[in-house]
Amino acid sequence: MPKNSPPLFKLLQGNFGTASHAVLVSMPVGIIVGAAIAGYDYLVNVLLWDNFTRNCSPIILCALPIVGMMLTGIILRTFKIKSSAMADEVVKAYHDPKKGLDLRHTLPKAAASLATMGFGASAGMEGASKWLGAAIATGMQRFFNRLKILNTLHGKIEVTMLAGAAAGISAIFRAPLTGAIMGVESPYKKGLAHDALIHALIASAMSYATFVFLRNATPYFLISFRYQLNLRDLIFCVPVGILAGLSSHLFLGCLQSFKNISQKFDRQPLAGYLVGGILLSGLAIAMFFLIGEPATLQAGLPIANRLMLGQYALLSCLLIFGAKLLATAITFGMGGVGGLFLPSATIGAALGANCDLLFMPSQPGLFTLVGIAAFTGASYNSLLFSAVFIAEASGNPALVVPGLIASSIAYLVGAGVSNSPSQK
Repeated sequence: MPKNSPPLFKLLQGNFGTASHAVLVSMPVGIIVGAAIAGYDYLVNVLLWDNFTRNCSPIILCALPIVGMMLTGIILRTFKIKSSAMADEVVKAYHDPKKGLDLRHTLPKAAASLATMGFGASAGMEGASKWLGAAIATGMQRFFNRLKILNTLHGKIEVTMLAGAAAGISAIFRAPLTGAIMGVESPYKKGLAHDALIHALIASAMSYATFVFLRNATPYFLISFRYQLNLRDLIFCVPVGILAGLSSHLFLGCLQSFKNISQKFDRQPLAGYLVGGILLSGLAIAMFFLIGEPATLQAGLPIANRLMLGQYALLSCLLIFGAKLLATAITFGMGGVGGLFLPSATIGAALGANCDLLFMPSQPGLFTLVGIAAFTGASYNSLLFSAVFIAEASGNPALVVPGLIASSIAYLVGAGVSNSPSQK
């Protein structure tokens, strides 16, 4: 570029470079990640969990987390993988691009997450989807950067990696805007990764389109109401946010406690996984006898939907809240591999269902959805993506308003404590 080029010309040339990289790299990243997540979703939810739920008695289902946690431990130990984290590794790699993700761990870690989630431990798919998307994007960008002939496709690995992470979230959530926002919001406690926003939006859109072409695109939340803003509802979003913020401290404290317990099994790590599995199975059996179903198993999306529909009494909502919080802390504290968001959403739904019964909103189920936004927002130290998620996943744009009020209050009460230690 000539030294005396007009500022407008420099700006247009820079925008053209960003646009060409987003189209030539982020679009194919989104397509490939969307297809990969569709296959991954099929393995976890159809090949494994759906088969188990159809063919196993409730008691056998309750015992499956023992098998899953043991398999997870064996896989991680066999391949000498020290960290069971997935989503947090993406955040860490973004802040340390020279080191980046260790792609040698891609298949073993994916297998470990299959074992954790497919056998019913309290974990969700978004962490693994984010990590797999980031790993695919990292591999592609590293390949492009090594070839001089492909200089048009050269780019920052951390930017493309974050676009792949957003694409993974977009696909598994069936929510492209949520995926893009969550991807660029996750590296920071008080900011966004602006350099990756355009790439994340494009990759998320393509990933979502690919996923829904290959898999069933049923909405996450099976609700039928169309929400209209109500002043009384908005006022009561404040106590919902306060309760969610306080509950996030309780959850993250429990999570750290179980991580401390897990460290005591350093010399016999598989024993720690066995103890974790036994605790998870015990909780599931207890819930089966208390409320008639093992409500702590897997991510808990069906439970969240039933909470939204008001199918549980107050005591059952309280039991689900406490048991799911404990099960999720055990799963990840004792070395499980997967995502925290969907189990956290179920915890938030149980908290919100209690608020529905206590505060009686204008629309039944409203505070269940708002509870999801508030609790996940506090746990992830996020202001934006959790509120956008409930609006996008339910098809109710107006829910952004109560969701933002509750998640903002929860964010302030959370005081910067996050389940992602690598957030800056």
